Amino acid sequence: MSTFDVRAFNLNLVSALDALLRHRAVGAAAREVGVSQSAMSHSLAKLREHLGDPLLVPQGRRFELSARAQAIAADLPELLDRLGTTLGGGASFDPWTAELTLRIATVDYFEFTVLPTLMAYLREHAPGVRLSIERLTPDSAALLQSGRLDVILGGTMLVRGAGLECTELFQEPFTVIARKDHPTIRRRLTLDAYLAATHVVVRFEGRGAPVVDRILERAGHQRTVGLYVPHFVTAPLVVSQSDMICTIASGVAQRARSLVGLRMFAPPVELPQASIRMWWPRVHEHDPGRTWFRRLLLTGKGMPAELGRRIRSAQAKS
Repeated sequence: MSTFDVRAFNLNLVSALDALLRHRAVGAAAREVGVSQSAMSHSLAKLREHLGDPLLVPQGRRFELSARAQAIAADLPELLDRLGTTLGGGASFDPWTAELTLRIATVDYFEFTVLPTLMAYLREHAPGVRLSIERLTPDSAALLQSGRLDVILGGTMLVRGAGLECTELFQEPFTVIARKDHPTIRRRLTLDAYLAATHVVVRFEGRGAPVVDRILERAGHQRTVGLYVPHFVTAPLVVSQSDMICTIASGVAQRARSLVGLRMFAPPVELPQASIRMWWPRVHEHDPGRTWFRRLLLTGKGMPAELGRRIRSAQAKS
């Protein structure tokens, strides 16, 4: 182990040492650092005293590096780069060359609506960036707080905890979906037809009554539920092969229409839009790669066109 005490070393001499070792000339080193030649000569004397080595050895009309100086010169650039990275808040992030795995906890809404276009964007612009999608559970907030998750994507009531940052990505309206040849729903979905139909409801663990049911109850109505499912992707599949209908996020409805040919209707009652949010831990606040990914989501890049427009509109208002 070295007995050199770096804490007793005058760190103001490091820039002089770097310039002297590279230029091997007092005058050129002084010009680079922006001091007089006599001041650089004084720095060289101090360095020789501290390090116990001549560093620059006269060879005719020029200087050569001593063996100790050669060893220092080989390591010093990397050490200075590492110090600059540490003090500067982290290395810059180049998505084209970076290797990074991002851990995201979410519901299958994002898997169904966003992942295909997002992965296509990453393949083209950040081929070394990988996503690991995990199910959003009651434990996800604690994992996010500890930094074992990078991002949570979900609704407003899904995440609680200290040490977390949050921002709204966009507002998601609701849409009603039904199969193309539904026997009782024609060109327009009336309230009577809506209440007469049997419904598929997406319901998450630990959540209360869906907002649709609360609003219907306030108006003195009640719908008939034939199936509760915990996943967004299940509902369109059931609807496509039955007479049941589903009130679901518009992004899911649009994706399902493109895949299985469902019809989309405006709800016959006024429903609030759902706030879709992104959470991340404060311990990752200044991480370059994770900051890049959060900004990617906040700009709507890599998103389906309609969803991207909604995100940009929400960010313009915030």
